Amino acid sequence: MDNRPLSRYGIRQILLVVVYFLVASASFNGFFLKWHLRDGIEVPALSLPKMLDGTAARPYVYRRLLPYVANGVDRVLPAGVKQRIDAFLLDDRPLHHPIALYYADTPDSRDPRYALRYYLVYAMTFSALLLAMLVLRGVCLDLGANRVSATLAPLAFALILPLLMTEGGYFYDMAELLFMGLAVRFALRAQIISLALLTALATFNKESFIFFLLTLYPFLRLAFTTRQTIGLQGVLLGIAATINVMVKAQYASNAGSVVEVHLIENLLFLAHPLSYLRFEYNYGVLTTKGFNIINLVLMSIMVRSTWSRLALVVRQSLLIGVAINVPLFLAFSFLDELRAFSLLYVGFVMILCEVIGVCIEGADQAQEEGGDETKAANLPFEEPQVTVRTDGHANARVGEANHLLVIPVASSSYPTRRDAARK
Repeated sequence: MDNRPLSRYGIRQILLVVVYFLVASASFNGFFLKWHLRDGIEVPALSLPKMLDGTAARPYVYRRLLPYVANGVDRVLPAGVKQRIDAFLLDDRPLHHPIALYYADTPDSRDPRYALRYYLVYAMTFSALLLAMLVLRGVCLDLGANRVSATLAPLAFALILPLLMTEGGYFYDMAELLFMGLAVRFALRAQIISLALLTALATFNKESFIFFLLTLYPFLRLAFTTRQTIGLQGVLLGIAATINVMVKAQYASNAGSVVEVHLIENLLFLAHPLSYLRFEYNYGVLTTKGFNIINLVLMSIMVRSTWSRLALVVRQSLLIGVAINVPLFLAFSFLDELRAFSLLYVGFVMILCEVIGVCIEGADQAQEEGGDETKAANLPFEEPQVTVRTDGHANARVGEANHLLVIPVASSSYPTRRDAARK
């Protein structure tokens, strides 16, 4: 079969993007089925219209990037263009409003005041997920993973992502994933200006990025001295803190609080045995949820089997992330809200990358062992060449293996074929 077209770089990249697009679509569907863009939820103060208007409760209102972009596009569009788009999205033909057609309980997508911006946030959220997967593949390659593992790991993570959104899922989670992946790539390549600009955007998207900056130390240390690395991190933290303070000052009068503290609820939840036996529906089927014992066992197996294979900088970054993320999770997350471990997402992708590598190596080894047995079984059969010795025994040599088979024969009162031939 001619596979020359697949050897062309451009064709391979197109196929890669197509596969990533399909998996991103499945993952995004899993997220959107569970959480939509917070339409019709029990707490309207967290809905997308409230985020767009800047009236959402704190701390959610601080996640401004995508609402800011959607509002900006809405403002700059000419009135005539905007009217045509609104008419298209709000008419009676179902295919003109696919979100409401395929997803129940999405009334905000049909609200004339927000329909266009709803679709803009929807599109940006999906695009962020797709780009994040491609960026994470690049991170895996930068850190020395083979191409097969580096390609499969982001696909696996994307399919797992809806399962991590146990107690909530938001549009800014996808952009956060993209920014964290880009931050690691920029740090590995010592692209400081790009990293500084990214820090401002990522913090505007979600204030927790300020903590993720601390996990970049091992990657920056590859290119800079200790003093330089600490100085660079100080500058980046200063940029993030400035953006964070400006946003919080602008929405200081909103309802809610700067942070939501759930320490007591979380400790009581973690102390209850039934907390480790919870299930939920993802992709339309029953799956384990949160800290289910099955998830904990699988995670421990993956970490134990791959920890020594991870690059040193990845292990260091993960340890820094755990030291920061676990206290934050206990204090500010809610029950088994696994998405609150987002500081560890990039490290988790690297763990998946190594898990896939281990599986591939095991399969290759089994194939080699099976191949050796098959070769031995399929050796051509050669009829033994028998010679008769004068001591009354016959010698048989089988092929090149030269195994000696001694066959006792009685002293010949019976004529052999060779005797007959001689006659």
